Amino acid sequence: MEQGIRLSARHAETEISVGENLSSGLKNLDPRPVLLVDEKVMSLHGQHFDSFPVVPIPSGEQYKTIQTVEQIHRELVRLETDRSSLLVGVGGGVTTDVAGFVASTYMRGVRFGFIASTLLGQVDASIGGKNGVNLDGYKNMVGVIRQPAFVWCDLSLLTTLARREYVAGIAEVIKYGAIRSREFLNFLGDHMEGVRSLDMDVLKAVVTRCVSIKADIVQQDEFESGIRRLLNFGHTLGHAIERDRKILHGEAVAMGMVLAARLSHTLGQLGAESVSILERILADAGLPVEPEMDPDRIYDHIRKDKKKSGAQIHFVLLDDLGSAFVRKIPLTELKKMLHDLC
Repeated sequence: MEQGIRLSARHAETEISVGENLSSGLKNLDPRPVLLVDEKVMSLHGQHFDSFPVVPIPSGEQYKTIQTVEQIHRELVRLETDRSSLLVGVGGGVTTDVAGFVASTYMRGVRFGFIASTLLGQVDASIGGKNGVNLDGYKNMVGVIRQPAFVWCDLSLLTTLARREYVAGIAEVIKYGAIRSREFLNFLGDHMEGVRSLDMDVLKAVVTRCVSIKADIVQQDEFESGIRRLLNFGHTLGHAIERDRKILHGEAVAMGMVLAARLSHTLGQLGAESVSILERILADAGLPVEPEMDPDRIYDHIRKDKKKSGAQIHFVLLDDLGSAFVRKIPLTELKKMLHDLC
């Protein structure tokens, strides 16, 4: 039985479903959708999608670019896609980001939805209307905020996800507990084996909880002027580490959360025991908890982060497990902190 969550934004509502075998519902959509499908997902699950018009999206962060968007636009023109069409992005975070941006810009915007195929995509990337691409390796520098009509978190698609990619997605799950719910963080600590082994009952509860937390935050702050910034916990340093070390997004975010928690402790906001608890849960998930980085290179990447505001950056810290806040930190001060942390 699927779980349903509604996200009510200023100009649109998104119906979010969490369950197994949701992709079979494509045949019931009206109009018949045009699918923008990750090439890897197509090779693994093509039987669900090959009866529809399909535009392939190359797999990998390196293809999350304006050039890929342009190629898809041209293919949509060839397929005679018009403003009455429905586009459905099928894949992980890269695919839904690109598909959402394509749908938001093609003919000034057409209706679209997502089928999220990765854990990271289901709990984070596909929810909330952020659609965009990278520019010269810098994350999500070009994009829009526009809500999909629906998101289907199809848990069945997770069974063929590469192990490393699945584990990396658990970082975003842990993030929700760290910033919003100590109770959920405790649940993850008690049920991490079920999460790691893809126990469908545990997974359904976990994905539903993450989606509910994010939907609640986005409804309060769709355009990220306040509380939505909390969702960036671990991401300021994480994006810089990801770019510098060429590792998976979730692996870098895990390191970013460790550093942000340690920094919270250094600033007198978070107890040492709480830092240890968060690190243990991340380690139990199979995520890296001992960041290795060159502070000067990381600082150089952070200076180009889109969360920078003049000579300061919005940085998410913890004052307790399950409770986060945003502090503006001068870049010069952050540079010193990075050297101290290293």
